[in-house]
This record gives sequence, C-alpha cells and structure tokens, in this order.
Amino acid sequence: MNKNSVIDWSLIIAIGIAWGASFLFIKISAPEVGPITLVFSRLLIASLLLTPFFITKEHLKNIKEDFPSILFLALINASVPFYLFSKAAIELNAGTMSVLNGTTPLFAFIIASLWLKLGSNWTQLIGIFIGMIGLIIFVGYESLEFSLIALILCLLASFFYAFSSNFIFKSKEIDATYLASMTLLVATFLVFPFTFLESGLNLDHSSEVLFSVFLLGFLCTGMAYMGYVVLIKRVGPVKASTVVLIVPVSGMLWANLFLDEAITSTMLVGCLLIITGVGLVNFFKDETAS
Repeated sequence: MNKNSVIDWSLIIAIGIAWGASFLFIKISAPEVGPITLVFSRLLIASLLLTPFFITKEHLKNIKEDFPSILFLALINASVPFYLFSKAAIELNAGTMSVLNGTTPLFAFIIASLWLKLGSNWTQLIGIFIGMIGLIIFVGYESLEFSLIALILCLLASFFYAFSSNFIFKSKEIDATYLASMTLLVATFLVFPFTFLESGLNLDHSSEVLFSVFLLGFLCTGMAYMGYVVLIKRVGPVKASTVVLIVPVSGMLWANLFLDEAITSTMLVGCLLIITGVGLVNFFKDETAS
C-alpha cells in the first residue's frame, strides 16, 4: 500500500467514524435545540473553526467567479441536507438515520455514470443491488422507529450529498479547503434568518446537549467536511462516498454505546450486505471518464 492509499484510507475511516457519531449528537440535541437552530449552530461552529485558517486573500480574488458554485453547494451539501436530517431526528433513531445515509454511494454511482460519464461495469451494478438489499434488511421494523416522511427526508438528503460530491469533483479548479470553508460559511448566513422560526440561539440547555452541539459542529461538520472535500478531489465522487461504509456501522455502535439502542442479528446481516455491496461498487473500477 503506497503513501497516497494510506492517506485516502485514513480519511475514509476517520470521516466515517465522525459522521457515524453525528447521528448520535443530532438525536441528543435536535429535540431540545430545534432542527433549524441545530443546523445553524453546527455551521457556525464549523465556520469559526475553518475560515481563519483556510480562506486567504489569494482565494478571495476569484470570489466572483467561484460564488455561484459555492452558493449551490451551501444549499445542497450543507444547509438543506443538514436540516433534513435534523428534522428526521425528531422521529427516527440514530441507527436508522446512519443507514439511510448509506444510500449516498448508490446515488453517487448513478449520478457519476449518467452525468460525468465515469466508467461502470456489471460488478458495480450487482454491488448496488446487494447494498440496497442490505439497507432494506438493516432498516427492520423489529428494532427501529419508522416514519415514512422522515425516511424520505433522509433519502433526499443523501441524494443531495451524492449530487454535490459529483459537483465538487467536477469543480477541480477550485481549491478543496477553500471550497469547503466557503461552503460552510455561506450556508451559515443562509440558515441564520430561519432560526427565528424557532426559539433561536441560547445556552439554556443541559451540558450534554451543549457538548453534543459543539462536537457536531467542530468534529462532524468542520473537520469531517473538510476531509471529505479533500477526499473527493483526491479519489473522485464514487470512491469518496465509500466513507459511508463506515457510517452505518459506526452509527449503530455509537447509538448502542450511548443511547442503548439495540443491535440485532438482522442489523448485522444488513451491515454485512451493505459493506459487500458498496465495496463492489467502489473498489473494482477506476473512476475515469468513459
């Protein structure tokens, strides 16, 4: 394994663990803080973390040309999907949300094939169906809450993530760290006015809720999102989406450890199929234009 592969795999594992934990933090904080305010809080914390270090005067010289792409990503890769998952967290548990987020590589594969014309084969197609079967098995009625609207919100958010990863890969001329930082900063301003629909920002919450919000912003949004954009630029949209191989498993483990959510044999079988399916999608074909 060469140096580049070690870096890529380190990013995949670290981001997967962080995003798996995000569903735990959302589940703890969303009912208390409110979904819109939670989105704003995590974006604000991430922006305060990234902006001073990754946005330079040199970057701002091209802001007029880059802004349409940044605004688009701020909507479909940050503010809107963040809100959709926060809204779904009112009715779904952390394990359910983490596995629904696992549909992202399936969406990414389809979009990359149809839009970017990246190479595909029958092995990848079989992998998609195996992964989808795994998701259906994982989201079993015996241990998970079920709400059709909430499930649709999560799937829509996952589609937005998949589309935006292809869009980021297509925008190769924009520096990855600058793009990630500006996306989160612009998304923060977009979401702020809507916080007035809820109680707004306040610190009148338990230490557990406040700590969850902080970690959601610092670790799961700021650091993980930066790493994800860098990963997309390095390996392409479909391979980068393998990060969600880690998310359902880590999300399930985090939820079991801190929320006492059950891990059933059905969920484990589903996880195995998800890992097998998405692995077939991503590991047996280079992402080159066909």
